[in-house]
Amino acid sequence: MNRLLLPPLLFILWLPIIVIAQQQTIFQDKSIEITDDLKPLLDLLKKKGFNIKFEIPPRKDVYGLFESKSKTLWISPISFYEGIGRQTILHEATHAAQSCPSGLLTPINLELSISPLLKKEIQFILLRSYTSKQYLIEKEAYYLQGQKNGIDILLKALDQRCR
Repeated sequence: MNRLLLPPLLFILWLPIIVIAQQQTIFQDKSIEITDDLKPLLDLLKKKGFNIKFEIPPRKDVYGLFESKSKTLWISPISFYEGIGRQTILHEATHAAQSCPSGLLTPINLELSISPLLKKEIQFILLRSYTSKQYLIEKEAYYLQGQKNGIDILLKALDQRCR
């Protein structure tokens, strides 16, 4: 991984954002720009029955949220303003793929490589913020969100797992 990209990426993983109620009105006035490379993924998610909401998730202090029962992905507008909209979409889309076919999140069992330093940072986040039951699911989502070919990986996983 390019050494110039590593510090901002680490910052993104560590940055706790507390969404203040006053900021919600500010977000509603700004538009979110979805890059062309993400559109096939969002279209496939919708085709497979998932709902995508670009709004503040119903859980505090998160950039995104996936709810398996309603097949809903929330992507907070703040993730785009912070420059991590793509990563947030990939992370939550990973959970959507993990939810197929049963509705229960199960690992896709992807073989993804990341730098040793980033691996260590993600492991710290996982151990600090998630239960042992969530560990593999979240690990896969964190690893995938940083992959250059993450969209292609998810398109394939969604096609294979979600009918």
